[in-house]
Amino acid sequence: MNKTKHKFSIGKLFYNDRFVILFSILVAFIIWFSISSTSQETILYNVAEVPITLPELSDDLRFFYNGELKADVKISGNAIIVAGVTANDIYITANDTSHITTPGSYRVSLIPKKMGIITDYSFEPSASQSVSPSSIDVFVDRYAEKEFSLTDRIDVGALGTDIYAPAPNLSPQTVKITGAETVINRISEVAAVYNFDKPVTQTTTIEANIVMFDAAGNEISNEYAQPEVTSVSATVPILRIKNVEVVPNIINAPDSFVLDNNDVIIEPSTVEIAVPDGAEDIDSVSTDAIDLSKVDLDNNEFVVNLIIPSGFRNPKQITTAKVTFDKSKISSKKITISNFTIVNQVADKKTTVSTKSIVVTVIGDTEQIKNLTAANLTAVVDMSARSTIAGVLEMPVTININSKFPFCWVMDTYKVDVSITDKEESSAQTSSENSAAESSAQNSR
Repeated sequence: MNKTKHKFSIGKLFYNDRFVILFSILVAFIIWFSISSTSQETILYNVAEVPITLPELSDDLRFFYNGELKADVKISGNAIIVAGVTANDIYITANDTSHITTPGSYRVSLIPKKMGIITDYSFEPSASQSVSPSSIDVFVDRYAEKEFSLTDRIDVGALGTDIYAPAPNLSPQTVKITGAETVINRISEVAAVYNFDKPVTQTTTIEANIVMFDAAGNEISNEYAQPEVTSVSATVPILRIKNVEVVPNIINAPDSFVLDNNDVIIEPSTVEIAVPDGAEDIDSVSTDAIDLSKVDLDNNEFVVNLIIPSGFRNPKQITTAKVTFDKSKISSKKITISNFTIVNQVADKKTTVSTKSIVVTVIGDTEQIKNLTAANLTAVVDMSARSTIAGVLEMPVTININSKFPFCWVMDTYKVDVSITDKEESSAQTSSENSAAESSAQNSR
């Protein structure tokens, strides 16, 4: 079988649409390039937004400006060459900075310089006149940075009489300002600023702007020093005002003790506090401790701090209360106690009170004191916290008062001597004493 040979024909390519399109584009480019490269025509061209690069200064001085500095540059040259020049092929700098030696504002003239591989063009009409704008105003200073604690200038509007808005909680609470030293030295306050367009009725979190102020309270709006962040989160707590009772915190009182508001004067007896959400049930606040064992007819007035719970506020800043035991209604009485009760004794020990009696001073309501006797008092010695070693110890004694005398208490504290012995030793000693007694009785017969 004979194989047919296909001969390559250029002419047949021109029947291929894709080849015709590519061939036409190539021919057109060759013709355009040939004409352009041989043309001697010079054209003007504007290179827009060329970056301005300012030089370094001596004595730690530097240029300060806001944003990116740019200018336009006019160039001239061969049409195909200048068309290929971009902002990356040129940079603009200050023409002369020798006169800049101290901080301040200056006007510097600008000049362009070539920095790309394309250099076959000219600045039009000259280097010093090709830049637009031809000069710029700059600020020169030393760099500085400083940390400021934020204050708040947050206006919550007109609040209801039952609403209290304490200082907002700012996050972060400090901010760093960086920039020109002269500007930073003018800053007296950096505040979180926000104005609500309507009164706030519930706890709200907002983004507050950071604003700088000078010593006269004027806002510093300067592009040469800026905070590292422009806003902070501010939570504005809203609390409800409530009138609550002031209750003295009485310590070292007998279990039977009940505060008698007829005999004790509390000033103020109530106080306004601002209550957070969820704590509306609160009906009283306490004072610092008053030791009842120190209260008598000569020491009957106490000025004590109010204890405001965490999360609450004290809008009127009433921080203390005066607690007075009305000595016109109370009396004192000395009572001798000879009966003692011992509790929490060690199982294998015998404990006895060696002290025969103690005289205690009882203070209380005059009418109750009249009827109070030793039979209404119980002297208790608690051995739970003492050593089990035998011997004689001095132990504190607790005086309990019958509940029929609720506004009575014991002045001062008291101690008694307690003897601790082993039970076996005590039994032997008792047996010996009994034997001696029997022998003595027989001899007497």
